[in-house]
Amino acid sequence: MEDEIQGLKSQLKNFEEDCVRQQRTITLQQSQTEKFKTLFEEANKKCDGLQQQLSSVERELENKTRLQKQAVASQSAMEVRLNRALEEAEKYKLELSKLRQNNKMHIEAAKMLSFTEEEFMKALEWGN
Repeated sequence: MEDEIQGLKSQLKNFEEDCVRQQRTITLQQSQTEKFKTLFEEANKKCDGLQQQLSSVERELENKTRLQKQAVASQSAMEVRLNRALEEAEKYKLELSKLRQNNKMHIEAAKMLSFTEEEFMKALEWGN
């Protein structure tokens, strides 16, 4: 009976030691759980911040893309207007060239007429 009591005491001591070990393990696991919970919350906050940054960058990209499309359209319209203006300038240049040529011919004709008139006057004076 004494052996039985001694065995039970030994068993009780083992159970108490096991209980203490398990209590330490539980405490350690609870502390790790809290640590991971904190890390998880921080990661979630960081993720939310990055998500907001991503949304902001996406909006900015959409705006820049829209502005670029507008600039391309505006440039295209400007090129069309410039080409039309260039065509008009070429027409005026051609017309100006024709006018110059006509003026030159008129000046030459006027010179020839003045020489002829002078010769005619001299001929009249000679005849008198």
